[in-house]
Amino acid sequence: MLQSPQRKTFARSALSLEQSRSLQKIPQLYLKLIVDACPSGVVVLDEAGKILQINDAWRQFAMDHGLLTDFYGVGLNYLELRKKAGDASLDEAEIAHGIRRVLTVLARDFHHQYFSRNSFNRRWIRIHAARFDLPGLCRVLVTHDDLTSTEQISDLRGNEQERLRLLLEMTRILPWEAKFPGSTYTYVGEQAVNMLGYPVEDWYQSGFWPKHLHPDDREQAMAKCVEYSNARDNYELDYRMIARDGKVVWLHNLVTVVRENNQPKTIRGFSIDITENKQTEAALTDMSGRLINAQEDERRRVARELHDDLNQRMALLSIELEQLGQMKEPLDLRARLNDLQNQAQEISADIHRISYKLHPSKLDHLGLAAAVKSLCQELSTKGSIEIEFQQRGFPANLPNDATLCIFRIAQEALGNCLKHSGASKARVKLVNNGKEVLLSVSDDGCGFDTESSAMTKGLGFTSMRERVRIVGGEIRIHSQAMHGTLIEVVVPMPHEVRN
Repeated sequence: MLQSPQRKTFARSALSLEQSRSLQKIPQLYLKLIVDACPSGVVVLDEAGKILQINDAWRQFAMDHGLLTDFYGVGLNYLELRKKAGDASLDEAEIAHGIRRVLTVLARDFHHQYFSRNSFNRRWIRIHAARFDLPGLCRVLVTHDDLTSTEQISDLRGNEQERLRLLLEMTRILPWEAKFPGSTYTYVGEQAVNMLGYPVEDWYQSGFWPKHLHPDDREQAMAKCVEYSNARDNYELDYRMIARDGKVVWLHNLVTVVRENNQPKTIRGFSIDITENKQTEAALTDMSGRLINAQEDERRRVARELHDDLNQRMALLSIELEQLGQMKEPLDLRARLNDLQNQAQEISADIHRISYKLHPSKLDHLGLAAAVKSLCQELSTKGSIEIEFQQRGFPANLPNDATLCIFRIAQEALGNCLKHSGASKARVKLVNNGKEVLLSVSDDGCGFDTESSAMTKGLGFTSMRERVRIVGGEIRIHSQAMHGTLIEVVVPMPHEVRN
């Protein structure tokens, strides 16, 4: 049958369309062959950034750098995959920006080098994105190459070891390994020399550890080591060792037990020098003990005053009142009543004095400035010293703990001035600037050595420092022989009470 011209034309058009589709597949096949043969890790993206194609090198790269997902990312958005893994860390945003420019035809290609955060042995990676226009479609190829040579890896590891060594030195940490049982060291870090003073080779001698344990800790430390190593995979242990110069060094140990056939064979750990922490704890314990003892001494003193003095005087007053009531014809009633009134006033004054020492009522009712001013006036009247008082920024709404702290320090400082300085004049300044309360107490007395034991261990100065520490303030003490003393205190105000 003869075909009409129209049917022939349609047949030629259909053939042309089929051939065109075949021709479009040829470049894609070549692209696949090239990608599969490429030694670099390659992903092929569409214009939206979706992964269409990968090669074997990319599969290995994805596994090594935390980019591993089902189908190695095929069907996922490449930039979202990278963002989730965070392989390039701080460089990730720059990489995403560069690849988007290629995807949106703002750039033909993009390349960048970064330090892989996720790779096990720290690798330098070069990433390159290029745009390829195929018949009827566009593709973007992203390649990933490992630039790190064996020498570079060695240098990186060397740098990391040096950083670790410096860190251990700065933080006074000693890495070690020992056999179990016996605790004979098989490895100790160089920090051992600075920590205890013994050469490293001495540590490897049998019996070094028990020999240099503090005698009071030796039996317990060895027993705990055996007990914990048999029962636990990880434990902590504190003990003291004797350094080469005779000093006592406290060590806090973090220990890991390595087992064979479920039996401990090796113990490894880090020994941390905590001597300063222990000394601080001991100092705080000692200070707390001395403060408690001082408090008990003060209570005993007040009890003696109440019992031996005021109680007896009150008993005598009571007897005299009783005798007065029994007199039928008193010779001089007015004189006797005046005498009894004077006794009662003296007793009342002493009760007020004792009460004021325990806690000044003016502090609660009139505030800090009035209480300190009253203290200065009272001491000036009773003592042989002229005390000048200056204040600014009061009255003020201050927290009770800060108010009591500042008053007690003023009380202690002026008391020391009267007892020890021999000063003829003193000056007290109290300033509230809205953010801090500043107290200064100065005198023209004999002064003292600020490095003396009275300064460092004296209960008065210790009490001052402790009070200031509790309220988050600072105290500075300046003194010089024959040039007087200056005590300065700064107490910060909480934000809610600042002016």
